[in-house]
Amino acid sequence: MTKPTIFLAFANDRDAYLPLINRERKNIYRALRRHDDEGLIKVEKEASSTLDDIFDIFQSYPDEVCIFHYGGHAGGEHLQLESDDASAQQAYAAGLAELLGQQQNLQLVFLNGCATQPQVELLLKHGVRSVIATSVSIKDQMATEFAEQFYNSLASHTPIQRAFQIAKAFITAKYRDTGNIQIYRAGFSLAPQSEEMPWGLYVHPDATDVLQWSLPKRVSNKQTIRNRFDYERRPDVNDILIDIICEDLAALNPDLDYELNKKDLDIPSIKREIVDSFPTPVGEHLRKLFTRSNDPEHPDDMELYSLARLEQLAVTHRTTMQFICYILLSQLWDEKHKNPELKVSEEYIVDFNSFFALGKTNYRSFDFVKLINTVTELFDDYKIPYFIDELKSLKIEANESESLYEAYTFMNSLYEHIVDENVAAEEYEDLCQEAEYHLALVLKRIAFLVKYKLVTIKNIETVKYRHQQARFRHHQITLNRALTVANIGVDEVGIEFTNFTDSKSVIFLKTKEDKVSEFLNLTPFIIDENALNNNYSSKLFLFAYQGETDYSYLFLNNLDDDPLVVDEENHLLIKEQFDRFRSDIFGLEYQPTPKTPKIGGSRFSRKR
Repeated sequence: MTKPTIFLAFANDRDAYLPLINRERKNIYRALRRHDDEGLIKVEKEASSTLDDIFDIFQSYPDEVCIFHYGGHAGGEHLQLESDDASAQQAYAAGLAELLGQQQNLQLVFLNGCATQPQVELLLKHGVRSVIATSVSIKDQMATEFAEQFYNSLASHTPIQRAFQIAKAFITAKYRDTGNIQIYRAGFSLAPQSEEMPWGLYVHPDATDVLQWSLPKRVSNKQTIRNRFDYERRPDVNDILIDIICEDLAALNPDLDYELNKKDLDIPSIKREIVDSFPTPVGEHLRKLFTRSNDPEHPDDMELYSLARLEQLAVTHRTTMQFICYILLSQLWDEKHKNPELKVSEEYIVDFNSFFALGKTNYRSFDFVKLINTVTELFDDYKIPYFIDELKSLKIEANESESLYEAYTFMNSLYEHIVDENVAAEEYEDLCQEAEYHLALVLKRIAFLVKYKLVTIKNIETVKYRHQQARFRHHQITLNRALTVANIGVDEVGIEFTNFTDSKSVIFLKTKEDKVSEFLNLTPFIIDENALNNNYSSKLFLFAYQGETDYSYLFLNNLDDDPLVVDEENHLLIKEQFDRFRSDIFGLEYQPTPKTPKIGGSRFSRKR
């Protein structure tokens, strides 16, 4: 069977040069390269495409090209290619439409140039299944970033329609004012004709199924989950999970090791020790999976192969990846602060662009694993030692760990199906068991987190007596107990060190005797609202998405609650931290948001 081929064709013009064409070509290929390396697809790319180049590719891969992408100058009736002497050469739409319409397996034509919409009708008339084209002149940077976001999503096995929606959401979020870039994708300068979204996704009326087309996935040797282990009976919920992760955790957790050595296993105690082995952002979701009803006749949804359990399995995986991602982003910010020469280059910027464009409509589609891989590549490029040493070897790539990569792709796909409400009831049991298996592989791989102490530092008090060295009492709550998020009365403790960390923050702490040897602050990515408000116990929130002037956080214990909104009026300190992080990543000077005076005069006049 032949591999699907993606053909990326680019062309530039010496007289109307598009400076970001090379970036677009490199970053689209970078997004697709791992699938090419795995042998799932073939990517052909031409940096300076001539008309002969285009025809040669289609003749070399008859009926194998699934996507044809063009980036460069264009118009309503032509694409502007290059000739052998590097001068401009027009390829007229009629001939190209006839060529593309003959390709039996072509799923998408993406024309990323100015005002290509008039070519759409011609392409669809010749049988092309779907076309992405533009209705107006588009700016070079906007065109590049739209294509980057689209293929970044497509590379995560996202269907064409969803990938288009994600790219559209990114552009809408970023370009509220688009009038400052004056390079357009046409053979001559054009004034913008519309402020509306320039791109459209056009589908042949007989091929609407193409909207759900996605890149092929690795096919595993599928076995039923019950045959993976030597169970003599149908496994209970959580049996697979506990079986896979318990020994790796027990090697680092003496209390769990003690429980496993008992002649008669105390299952509730084993579950408790597993939950408490992980930092709260992971452990809290494991606790939910282990929930049991007190009434055997009315079992909890988590005790059944139910949709609720399936959702919780997917959410546990996603939150775990989000937590790992935020650990790495936190350290990246520290490294950038220590070394201003550390730059996020163009080849890495795509995933950061996606992260900073997370909004209410698209945050559920964000792929944290791709950003994890990007940050680890940055660390490796700059030879940065990891705060959590074991993260250096956490490579979620097919050529690094096939089982871990398979778990990631399965759980991501499952999460998308759940969000789309596309799971049939008869699939619940098989999917629950398969998801439990894949989640267990991920948790087994990150069992090393048991070694690290996560705490909320509420306040730091200076303790200084006459003629003695100052000490610093850290009022903290340990976050390796899942129940701390439920506000049930876990005491904070005051521990004195000879040095200090950061207050009102969620922190990974390394200590030696009475000194903090090293710490990593996870705020503003993870915040403890009770620390910010000086309230009792702990209440963790994870960053989810941003608005025009605010940031939204979701409550760890119930992700369906209304978000906590951080803005100028509510937790300004956190907003300013996130604003600074964004500026530092993009190499910009931080500009504090001007404070808007309240209507009604000064506080003095309002209170008189």
